[in-house]
Amino acid sequence: MRHLLLFVLLSVAACAKAPPQDTAIPAVAAAAVTAGDPVEGARVARRVGCDGCHAEGGKGGGMDIRTPQGDRIVAPNLTERRARYDDRALALLLRQGKTHDGHVPVGMPIKMLQHLSDREVRDITAWLRAIPAVDHPGLAETTLTPDAAKQFAAGTHPYSIDMLPDAGLVPPAAPPTEPLALGKHLAHTSCSECQGWDLNGFGGDDAPSLVVAKAYTPEAFRRLMRTGEVAAGGTSKTGFMSEVAAYRFSVMTDAEVAALKAYLDAR
Repeated sequence: MRHLLLFVLLSVAACAKAPPQDTAIPAVAAAAVTAGDPVEGARVARRVGCDGCHAEGGKGGGMDIRTPQGDRIVAPNLTERRARYDDRALALLLRQGKTHDGHVPVGMPIKMLQHLSDREVRDITAWLRAIPAVDHPGLAETTLTPDAAKQFAAGTHPYSIDMLPDAGLVPPAAPPTEPLALGKHLAHTSCSECQGWDLNGFGGDDAPSLVVAKAYTPEAFRRLMRTGEVAAGGTSKTGFMSEVAAYRFSVMTDAEVAALKAYLDAR
């Protein structure tokens, strides 16, 4: 579990890094998109970390991790990889961790992404189709040691649990509208990657149980989600939560922030 936690935290830390100049949600191409809303898809993609791990504009390399065992895990250029997937295949990737050629999507938090609604998947797909193509010369490829490759293929690698969906899970057609249900949905599609799939944490300062949310007033919680400022003022102890919140969660609406707070308080 410690190895898994390290991988998750390094992955999300890499995916939470804000661009050096412009932190606005990337603009999408004006071409008509028939399935989903690319503007809303850009917002959802920011919230769940797509354009963090894959970097601004999907150019790849926002996550580039080397393990002590000699593996290198790099988020690829989405504007190049998208041609390999039709819309159904993209849904299978996000929901079930099934890539176009059958390999495991090493580094993708499928355990979290599997909870996305049908509409959110369509919107992310529309965003992905609409972003302008970009070259990224020198972008490294993911390389695994033979042992790691065998373990991932068999689903026995310590990191595999984050990439394996739950059997029988049926995602909603759209995000719920009832506040507590919406809050639960947001928690499981935004927070569970770091705070545990049961939201009770992985341990340590970077991944505590989300019971800590109960210590925040609604105003302080909204400030945390907008700016990364913790209840006591300043940044979180390690800076991790503050960075993630400011980059990813700041795109959440007031209603979404309130729903998430209500759900976390009710647990």
